[in-house]
Amino acid sequence: MSQQFIEIEVEQRPEVRKKGRQWTASKGLVPGIVYGGGKEPVPIAVDPRKIIQILRSEKGRNTILLFSLKGTKAQRHVMVKEIQINPVTNELIHADFTRIMMDQKVKVRVPVVCEGTACGVKTEGGLLDVIMREVQVECLPADIPDRITIDLTPLKVGDSIKVSQLTFKEGVRVIENDLNQPVVVVAAPRIEAAP
Repeated sequence: MSQQFIEIEVEQRPEVRKKGRQWTASKGLVPGIVYGGGKEPVPIAVDPRKIIQILRSEKGRNTILLFSLKGTKAQRHVMVKEIQINPVTNELIHADFTRIMMDQKVKVRVPVVCEGTACGVKTEGGLLDVIMREVQVECLPADIPDRITIDLTPLKVGDSIKVSQLTFKEGVRVIENDLNQPVVVVAAPRIEAAP
């Protein structure tokens, strides 16, 4: 399977705080740091529009980025680790990234997406209760699923789908603490007591 990476050119930024902030602001960039991989953290400057676009994409934080350091041939695979958003302007003001090795497994949270209408909701008046909106998995970076899809159609009132019942492609392993934890449940309709 050929893996597509989003390539982003980044610049190394000055480490002096005030000077670094002025330098990045003058270029329309935001400060960031690349951590991990057994190497020292590297302060960088990155285009905030590209990072926001990636976070809004289907894979979101699980997108594998290929950083190219401007003016060099250095490249590194990374993933978004943490971001800081200005609460007033809603703009990205800082981003942390973690280095990844394509041959080493990573732990990521993958969103759960429900499809269809449960039989118990449609014909029995039941209520769908989504308990887990994402599940933690471990796999190689190239095998990270975009989402985990659950077909709700066959579920009747009282039925549930547990973490242990989720299906993944080969090489993806769920690492939730409780495999008996329900992901979705079709609950019985609530009957109000007569006054």
